[in-house]
Amino acid sequence: MPSSIRSTLGENTVAVRMPLNTTTSASLLTRSQRSLAMGVSSGMRRAGAPTPLFFERGEGPYYFDVDGNRFLDYTLAWGPLILGNGHPAVVTAVTEQLSKAFAFGAQHRGEIELSELMTGLLPGVERVIFSNTGSEAVQSALRLARAFTGRSLFVKFEGHYHGWFNNVLVSYRPHADDAISPLPTCGGQPPHEFADTLVLPWNDIAALERAFDEHPQQIAAVLTEPILANSGSCMPDPGYLKSVLDLCRRHGAVSIFDEVITGFRLAIGGAREFFGLQPDLSVYAKAMAAGFCLSAVGGRSDIFRVLDDGRTIHAGTYNGNPINLAAGIATIRTLSAPGMFDRMHAHGMAIRGRIESAAAQHGIEMATAGSGTVFSVHFGLSAPPRDYRDTLLASADISSKFRLALLQRGLLVLPDARWYIGAVHGDAELTMALEAIDGAMQDLASIDSLQQTTREGSR
Repeated sequence: MPSSIRSTLGENTVAVRMPLNTTTSASLLTRSQRSLAMGVSSGMRRAGAPTPLFFERGEGPYYFDVDGNRFLDYTLAWGPLILGNGHPAVVTAVTEQLSKAFAFGAQHRGEIELSELMTGLLPGVERVIFSNTGSEAVQSALRLARAFTGRSLFVKFEGHYHGWFNNVLVSYRPHADDAISPLPTCGGQPPHEFADTLVLPWNDIAALERAFDEHPQQIAAVLTEPILANSGSCMPDPGYLKSVLDLCRRHGAVSIFDEVITGFRLAIGGAREFFGLQPDLSVYAKAMAAGFCLSAVGGRSDIFRVLDDGRTIHAGTYNGNPINLAAGIATIRTLSAPGMFDRMHAHGMAIRGRIESAAAQHGIEMATAGSGTVFSVHFGLSAPPRDYRDTLLASADISSKFRLALLQRGLLVLPDARWYIGAVHGDAELTMALEAIDGAMQDLASIDSLQQTTREGSR
């Protein structure tokens, strides 16, 4: 944490609240908006207080911005940086590959090495295909399922995010009074492009049973995040995911886990290992390549035969890029070290525990949800949310104040109150995080006390 944000008291250091200088970031945003639409490269990055920050470099678990601030990072670049910036194993692997070739547009040994590594580590994954982003890998999984079953419809769940393509960016952020039905999330989504998308409530196995009964022999796939990480880190009810897989098998549909977030994050075997389940297909990205553009679909060998026999295709100039695959191999081998995930989960659970205890100490109602390596904080809820609708009851205003209070203490978290824990976070970072949490929660209590005094004085 920067010296400007920490003060020394004897041998101990305590996170203190300091004014945050964002002058250069604000100036660069103004400049960027003149030529770059939105001023940022992803609409998700526009949210930020007091302004979207511009960064110069990253070092391990720290970001350095253009105004000279250093932040302890728990965003991990929205998930991919599970090893942080500049991990030696990744740097070595990528540098060696850069000296050999940037790209081939043809076969190379790295494809075999990574596919063998994945099929050896991921339970029930017999074959894989590679692409570059989670969004396109989801589309590949749906194409495989449709070609394999000869059906067109697929099920997704309200609040689940599966990328920005029109057929899946459906009912991602509906309002509380919206019906649970296929709804566009933004402009430019003509209804015919999601006409084959069925939207259901999550953690409701009866709703899925009804969908299969109402659309016999028509549903090609059921697509779900195993943990609803994109909308509050809601956990599946006990037995729910297994029931989803069982229904798919009974009705001849392909079960798909979207593990863009949970893959190589919950465990080396992802949600398959974490929950002890084997869906027909899983989609991987983010943590599998430590910040490089790599995604994959893995699963049952027989489903991939639709590619072998030409029933459908999988193509892409950048698929299997040797630089990205070198990063993927190095990342997965590093994450395979004994005890790696135990340490990450312990770190995250310690943070969750401190957030909960600090809130309770100040009489602030809140709950956390998720795992140790990815979780969300919900102010205003007395219990963890079960589904997307539950998350709408949380206070976005208090969450935003908490995030700003953490930022002013040199700790960076995502605007949607999601925390990512990685192998790069150690004991020193945990100490800093816990101190920042204590101070930020004190700020919230002070704000609430001031507002209460103001309300009473106006009577």
